[in-house]
Amino acid sequence: MDQYLLFALIGLGFGVIYAAVGIGVVVTYRGTGVINFATGTMAMWGAYTYDELQRNGNLILPVVVIPHRIHLGDDVPFLITFVLAVVSCGVIGLAVHFLVFRPLRNAPVLAKVVASVGVLLTIQSLTVLHFTSTARSVAPILPNESVSVGGVSFPRDRLWLTLIVSLFGIALWAYFRFTRTGLATRASAENERAVSLARFSPQFLAGTTWLLSSVSVGVVVILTAPTTILNPITYTLAIVPALAAALVGRLQSVAITVAVALSLGAFQSIVQFQSSKKWWPDWAATGLSDAVPFIVIVVALFVVGKALPTRGSVQADPLPDVIRPQNRPVVVISLVVAGALAMFLVSGSYRFGLITSFIVSMIMLSLVVLTGLIGQISLAQAAIAGSAGFALSKLATKAEIPFPFSLILAAIGATFLGVLIGIPALRIRGAQLAVVTLAGAVTLEQFVFRNTSFSSQEGNLIPDASVFGVDLGVREGRNIARVEFGLLVLGVLAVLCILVANLARSATGRRFLAVRSNERAGASVGINVASNKLLAFAIASFLAGIGGGFIGYSRGQLSADSFASLVGISFLAFAYLGGITSVSGAIIAGMSAPLGFTFVLLDRNLELGNSYALIAGIGLVVTAIFNPQGIAGAVRQNTAHLRAKLKKRTQPHIATRAADEHLLTTSGGARQRAARPDFADAQIVLDAADVTVRYGGLIAVNRVSLQVRRGQIVGLIGPNGAGKTTFIDAITGFVRSIGSMTFDGRSVAELPPHQRSRRGLARTWQSLELFGDLSVEENLRVASETATVRSVALDLVAPRRGADLADVDWALELLGLTGLRDARPSSLPLGQQKLLGVARALASRPQLVMLDEPAAGLDTSEGEALGDRLFDIVDHGISVFLVDHDMGLVLDVCDYIYVLDFGRIIAEGTPAEIRTDDNVITAYLGRETV
Repeated sequence: MDQYLLFALIGLGFGVIYAAVGIGVVVTYRGTGVINFATGTMAMWGAYTYDELQRNGNLILPVVVIPHRIHLGDDVPFLITFVLAVVSCGVIGLAVHFLVFRPLRNAPVLAKVVASVGVLLTIQSLTVLHFTSTARSVAPILPNESVSVGGVSFPRDRLWLTLIVSLFGIALWAYFRFTRTGLATRASAENERAVSLARFSPQFLAGTTWLLSSVSVGVVVILTAPTTILNPITYTLAIVPALAAALVGRLQSVAITVAVALSLGAFQSIVQFQSSKKWWPDWAATGLSDAVPFIVIVVALFVVGKALPTRGSVQADPLPDVIRPQNRPVVVISLVVAGALAMFLVSGSYRFGLITSFIVSMIMLSLVVLTGLIGQISLAQAAIAGSAGFALSKLATKAEIPFPFSLILAAIGATFLGVLIGIPALRIRGAQLAVVTLAGAVTLEQFVFRNTSFSSQEGNLIPDASVFGVDLGVREGRNIARVEFGLLVLGVLAVLCILVANLARSATGRRFLAVRSNERAGASVGINVASNKLLAFAIASFLAGIGGGFIGYSRGQLSADSFASLVGISFLAFAYLGGITSVSGAIIAGMSAPLGFTFVLLDRNLELGNSYALIAGIGLVVTAIFNPQGIAGAVRQNTAHLRAKLKKRTQPHIATRAADEHLLTTSGGARQRAARPDFADAQIVLDAADVTVRYGGLIAVNRVSLQVRRGQIVGLIGPNGAGKTTFIDAITGFVRSIGSMTFDGRSVAELPPHQRSRRGLARTWQSLELFGDLSVEENLRVASETATVRSVALDLVAPRRGADLADVDWALELLGLTGLRDARPSSLPLGQQKLLGVARALASRPQLVMLDEPAAGLDTSEGEALGDRLFDIVDHGISVFLVDHDMGLVLDVCDYIYVLDFGRIIAEGTPAEIRTDDNVITAYLGRETV
């Protein structure tokens, strides 16, 4: 037991680093809403600055080109050294805020994640350039003589460091909890405008947060540096266990973050101690301690995560537009011929760089699918590619499976692994998913790639590819890059590009874009969000696996360094730089990636190889700020702008005006049916009994019972906050509820939203929730199309061109939107966006459509026209459940009305009965309406 205590105390050295970085993450997030992946790297600069001053008296500035070394003397006093090192951390923090994240304060999550990665790569590159990558031992700062507690001796500095990081945690907790500035900082992260009205400067508060975070982490990391080996990798990857601790504290609690971080450090040390025991299995001797943070992160996020975002929890987060090419044969053949000519025209290292670019482009295509099409941020694509490479080595050497079957099987193995890593995406999204995938990449690298039980110490050999006796190997004698291998890679890349382009413009691609745009709305039109996310992870992982296999063929053998965690981070960086939403962007990213053609070109001619990572990091930050579309997107955007200048286009304006006139002139006012039918004997479509929704102690919907019959228009009215939208959410499956819900004779109470939609239960949204990445027509096509395994497979090979659009055309015509089918929802006025929501709900020809305030944003004449549309809808056999504040519309068109107040039904009856009901008059309508 004494030994366990000893190793736990020794592990506090790393635990303190995790705690410090975790504190920095929490402070930055609470003050700015940014998860800073570069927190450990920024503090690492302070530790190197301190050590360099102590060793040589040189103050190193984080700059290039201009002089960066200032000699302060041969014996700089400790206090000056320490203060300058801490100040350097603060300066970097302020520079990152003002130069990077201030311009990105309203940017999407992806842009902020990418910018954070760019900062990480930039500072790490500066560290390697100015201090080299050689590991350093830092002289002790705190007293480190041995001290005995309970018969166990350990360095005293571990106690000092634990005390110091705890005091920092307490101080920062008190700052955010009790000071006026701290409270304003927390509020500013959620609502800058409200804080401005309180006479605080949001930018001053954000800058103060970055300064506090950088200085706090810098002080602790500098003091902790003597307890570890100082190298760029250790402190950069400290972000993973630090994020694990911060996420357990929900990015809010400093105390929980510190406690979990210290526990992680102690636990990892104990695991390392256990691995030295004889009974410990060999396969668990390496990397198991690095897997612990991954498990902690996944469990913490999966427990608090939700399958779908809740109402009001996720703001609109636009991503760069997806470029969907048409795969014209002439263009494809021309590009392939150009690539082949380039392969013949270059030789040696240039040809090898070109081949490497083509291979990396395959992995970049995986990011186009995963991040560009469906919006899932992954930092694990290099690790997934590596898993295929290592599997290929086993399949080709031990199982002796020939090419291409060994490559395909290895890629399939990577597919399963990618799906496994993607499972947390079912409940986690945005920057937090990036955290999970980064942790997964670190786990794979340390536990699998660097584990001698799975990876050979002599190297993981991969024999040359050959088909029917034709040698397709990369090398022959002194020729390091054979044309035959290059043409093989080019051919495979061309096929993969065609498949991804087909996917982007197919029905499957539209579903991906719908999920990327709005998960809740996607589920409401019948999309299985979970299966589509996993499908995207599967396709992306297969693409990455093919790329990883070809990296193995190009090297002849594999090492863990080829697929290290930082490589995965750089892959996301270059994919974003090239254009993460297009096939052409993937090619540009591959050409720009390290060891690719551009790298070789710059290294051979300008000797910029050592500075390439720095250039890429700076370029990534600049791209995130000024050009979120990436290089490919910018070229396409500028080309389109030039064409628009050369040719004035007036058709969209004409179409809009025609649509408006159609909507307003097809009705002379809401028409009344000659006689309201008696629905007493009509089939009950929806039967809700005692439906109750609770939010903690609040009862939002209280034992509500109502019915909707075939062909009936049923209204639900009530004051704001009465629970009307919550009731629709409950019926359609978007909030947890109790009670009985029978739809078309079958219970739907246990079904998820997408299955209720497929059974014919459609809805609209009070807050619109349209698919901004799709056109008006595509919004409806997503709702009308069904997915099968066969249809998904065909979408990759030959997307359906002659799909039946009868239901789409009918819904567009019914709502007067035919002339706007190619427009984006964001270009429409609010009224037409509301009508689009109704049209999308109708495109699947449901049995019942639940309309949540469809008349909001419509003027009087448009509201009357909408009333006519509701009559047309029920004439087609579709029942309507209407929630709206336009009392004229509700009373004119509804056959039966329920009135809700404080979550309870207080009245029900025909419109005539509701007009004269005293309870309704008192609670809602007002006596002047009698």
